[in-house]
Amino acid sequence: MKAFIVLLNIFSLAVLLAQSPSQFSGSFAGQSEEKMESPSSTGSKTKYVLYSLILPGAGQWGMGEKNRAKFFIGAEALLWMGYFSTNAYADVIQKNYQAYAAVHANIDQQDKTEQYWIDIGSADNIYAFNEQQLRERNLEAVYPESDLYYWQWDSQDNQGSYNSLRVQEHDWERRATFIVGALILNRIVSVIDVIRIIHKEKKQPSEQQSSLSLFYHTDRYNEEHYQLKLTISW
Repeated sequence: MKAFIVLLNIFSLAVLLAQSPSQFSGSFAGQSEEKMESPSSTGSKTKYVLYSLILPGAGQWGMGEKNRAKFFIGAEALLWMGYFSTNAYADVIQKNYQAYAAVHANIDQQDKTEQYWIDIGSADNIYAFNEQQLRERNLEAVYPESDLYYWQWDSQDNQGSYNSLRVQEHDWERRATFIVGALILNRIVSVIDVIRIIHKEKKQPSEQQSSLSLFYHTDRYNEEHYQLKLTISW
């Protein structure tokens, strides 16, 4: 939900920035003319912001900046590959430690919550765990002492190995979270890049304008002077 709000705010800001007007000016014979970019032309550019928000690089591709587009699209593809690979490996580790517990703690793997898999690593058996919870007056955490919830570790070393596997799974899940953050960042950077390209295109006519001026005057000796001035701004 937080990621969606961030993306929505970025898109709203991008639309406002992409719709800012630009002016073009030029002069001939001492006269200047100002033009405003048509709203329809500006509005047609904002769609590329949305494209890059959905798929980073899509906006750049649509604007003809294909080298930039390949960078963002390539990064997006690699991030998604990393995300799915990381989650897949975390699932493999989860299945491994559950199977490991079934062998070395004599548990039933069916219909167990995530909290159960955490709790069985914190005590040698269900009886020791329940006694600890009763001492702490945490009655809701007590498990029924039945075959469904029973566990008994065959050694502390195997119990430690189980906990190590669970830590590994947690680390890989955390890496997947970081990749999600990188996916969001890739969209933000792509949107900013599209806005920069739009502003650059709108600034080019005003920054690269040329002005041509013709001046005529006479001095006290009644000599006529002409001056032709050409200015090019880049």
